[in-house]
Amino acid sequence: DILISEILFNERVTGGDFVELYNATNKILDLKELTISNPAASGSTGPSKRTISSTSAFIRPKTYWVITANADAVKQNYNVPNPYQIIQIASMPTFTNTSGKATIWSGDTGIDSLSYNEKMHHALLKDVKGVSLERVSFNKPANDFGNLQSAAALSGFATPTYKNSQSEDENAKSAVTLANKTFSPDNDGFEDQLQIDYRFKGSGNLATINIYTDKGVLVRKLARNITMSTQGSIMWDGLNDSGQLC
Repeated sequence: DILISEILFNERVTGGDFVELYNATNKILDLKELTISNPAASGSTGPSKRTISSTSAFIRPKTYWVITANADAVKQNYNVPNPYQIIQIASMPTFTNTSGKATIWSGDTGIDSLSYNEKMHHALLKDVKGVSLERVSFNKPANDFGNLQSAAALSGFATPTYKNSQSEDENAKSAVTLANKTFSPDNDGFEDQLQIDYRFKGSGNLATINIYTDKGVLVRKLARNITMSTQGSIMWDGLNDSGQLC
């Protein structure tokens, strides 16, 4: 019922790591008395299991909830559209920057478990500090090969409290479309930007986007090997690489 959705273990700010949970049911569930641990950690002097909430913490169906010891750091470093869906605990289990395991418990029963390794990040990412690993499918075990992917750059490298950027829709068809055939970047408030919509069936995609004139002259390098979410939009403001209006 409660599944691990995302983990940030190599945080930008000390104490800013987090584990995100997802209510996969159509019921309101309570996180009270559930615990979180890293069974793979060694040499820790603190308790192996940390209580998520000692009082009732009701989570609505199909919602994402973040467990962290530093809610302010998460809000400062990432887009958090649902800040009330963050639960701050006294201290998180120790999640090292190389590998580990996050497990959610109800008493002595493991509800869900996710094993991570820094090598799971996208091979072309030069720096993975501050980049979370997201679960691609909730219909597969978290530890299935390929079911953890680096959060997309276009989503800010993490998606705390909302849908994972790398979540797959098995029924989706890959497509790249323009919201409008033309646009007028004259700052009149109407169609000032070109909206490029995209949708991919698979996860872990990269994009390079170039803008050319009708004569084939390259005027704007809009994106260079940027990691993409499975669905979203990119905007072009009509300016070339020199900042001049095309």
